[in-house]
Amino acid sequence: MARIVRPTWAIRCVQSGCKCLFEVAILENGKQQEVICPNCGEHYVYPAVDDKQD
Repeated sequence: MARIVRPTWAIRCVQSGCKCLFEVAILENGKQQEVICPNCGEHYVYPAVDDKQD
């Protein structure tokens, strides 16, 4: 049986032909990371930044 080594999030690829669900590590507050879908190679930056400034 697999054991979780670190806390993770799941990201679903939004490409219409892919829709792959893959895990990424949870980062410290304020940090971002670029990840690549293991199925189709699409690039994503997570976590998404909320551009709204009040």
